[in-house]
Amino acid sequence: MESFNSKVLLLGEYSALYNSMALVMPYDRFSGQLTFANRDTTNKFAFRSNEFLKKFSTFVANHADENFVLEVKKFEQEIENGLFFNSNIPQGYGLGSSGALVVAIFLRYLKKAKEFKDELKHLTLETAQKLKKSLGQMESFFHGTSSGLDPLSIILNKPILYKNADEILPVSIPDSNEKGNNIIFLLNTGISRQTSAMMQQFKSFCEETEFRNKIQDELVNYTNASIQSFLENNPITLYQNLENLIRFQLEEMQFFIPSSFQNVMKKGINNGDYFLKICGAGGGGFMLGFTGNWAKTSEDLKAFSPQIIYRY
Repeated sequence: MESFNSKVLLLGEYSALYNSMALVMPYDRFSGQLTFANRDTTNKFAFRSNEFLKKFSTFVANHADENFVLEVKKFEQEIENGLFFNSNIPQGYGLGSSGALVVAIFLRYLKKAKEFKDELKHLTLETAQKLKKSLGQMESFFHGTSSGLDPLSIILNKPILYKNADEILPVSIPDSNEKGNNIIFLLNTGISRQTSAMMQQFKSFCEETEFRNKIQDELVNYTNASIQSFLENNPITLYQNLENLIRFQLEEMQFFIPSSFQNVMKKGINNGDYFLKICGAGGGGFMLGFTGNWAKTSEDLKAFSPQIIYRY
């Protein structure tokens, strides 16, 4: 069966809930696909995944979307035949493990899937909006709420720019260059977390007017400016805007940053060598970094084994 890549939310965590832009790109180091386990298997991972799919199938059956009709009976039958999601995407790390699962199920059981895949080659805004909503509804099973951006990026396997509710489109990012000076990297905190718990805490914070206003007036602006600088391939202004964004996270969003990594973030922006921010929901998982000085950054952060995901 078809394999689906993980994703990385480059910019837009939380601020997108208040209408900032958001930028998501696929990441092919990790992937997952639906497959079948032998009936006599002792694979605990396959068994747990199969049991989880049973619960998910009930949710899917109870949340039908008339725009994208899924063959639920076929899904349930294949679960009985040992279906599971074979994935190496780390769970609770912000790389789209749930989004990849949603896409795998969506495309396998979608009626007229072939015609739909042809339609994706000429994606219209109307279809993108409907698809984002439908995928988000499926992914809400995992997180309580979902924008649908992660699975949308995964299904297209292209960078996606969310400008606003009326403008969602594939976008060109600066060309990859193996000798480029600018690096985007992941840093593993070693801490798994639940996206739903982080989202719930953020919603709780936003009940306070002062915090909500800061998100709307400051974080949204820093995020939009950072995305614009990145898409324009302007590293100087990108790093300036990232510094503002990261200082905001350190001052106003400490709950979403593991305490053991706050000084690591501060060191990067204070010396200007790297810019480390939360990735996705935060609270652990991976953190996302940007640098124009990889030699110095990789040495400073060698204890955490940073992984390059994009070079330009």
